[in-house]
Amino acid sequence: MRAVDLIGCGALNLDLIYRLPRSFPLWDELGPPGTEQLMDPSVRKAVDEALAHVEPIRAGGGQAANTVNALARLGYAAAMIGRVGADDDGRFLLDELAPADARLVHREGDTGRVYVLLDEDGERRNLVWPAANDAFTPADLPRRLPRTRHALFTSFVGDEPLAAQLALLERLPADVDVAFDPGEIYARKGVKRFLPILSRCAYLFSTETEIEMLCGLSLPEALDFLLNTGVGLVIVKMGGRGARLVGRRVDMYVPPQPAEVMDVTGAGDLFAAGFIAAMIEQTGLESAGRLAAWAASRGIAGLGRSTYPDAAAWRERLAEERGEPAEAAGPGSSW
Repeated sequence: MRAVDLIGCGALNLDLIYRLPRSFPLWDELGPPGTEQLMDPSVRKAVDEALAHVEPIRAGGGQAANTVNALARLGYAAAMIGRVGADDDGRFLLDELAPADARLVHREGDTGRVYVLLDEDGERRNLVWPAANDAFTPADLPRRLPRTRHALFTSFVGDEPLAAQLALLERLPADVDVAFDPGEIYARKGVKRFLPILSRCAYLFSTETEIEMLCGLSLPEALDFLLNTGVGLVIVKMGGRGARLVGRRVDMYVPPQPAEVMDVTGAGDLFAAGFIAAMIEQTGLESAGRLAAWAASRGIAGLGRSTYPDAAAWRERLAEERGEPAEAAGPGSSW
């Protein structure tokens, strides 16, 4: 298998996207906008009944999967490791990963789902039904890994998938830059379980709330703790307020890019893709922040992955950032 710029490892989900009015009867029973909630059977039954006559938009989902797909669309080589079901939904997800490489994804069981409930402001509540994702184990890892520059780890629900991620981490050469986005599900588990990842983590992508939840500390104390643990740079995602890049010698604000908001789902995953692409291009942190914000702004203008930027748009934006002709700024791999 040819070398890649990024390997992603995290949950792969079929996103069922619903745009719902303020009168939707379950709003008061769900978490606030922006939250992610694991469904038990009774919650799924209530949600299925409430949505029985609403037609969703189907899209590929999962944090790492979104970033892998977005980076591949920008023109870089990216591959995904994880598990989908041996069913129609699983085949749909593997097709949706293109142009990223899906050959390392294990296929067995029933595919996981996330119900993405969008309110009239485009804010989302994610309801997670993990299914095949929870059955991902170290035995599902490929025997041979492609050479890679970066590896991105994002959340699962169960303990066995985390064991698989830690086994994968041990197999990565020391020169691979590790990125980690714990999301709300991993943040709730607490920081101790993720110290092996954090000690190797070049880039941590997380919201303010998730950072505090993960560490059990106030944001300033949590940032100090993470940097002392070994994290190279904390990318604090602040939604419509932009982002902060925090390291031992840097604390940089990244303003948001103007955008028409239709669906904020995956905005942070696109930000990660733009940032990693900028790191591949060695643009420097200030430019990387702007390029990442640009990528995120493009994605939230449509549902699912429908408005993710392509390689031509990326080349043009990268050239603008560098002050070069667009044809001189094409992405590529140095492998």
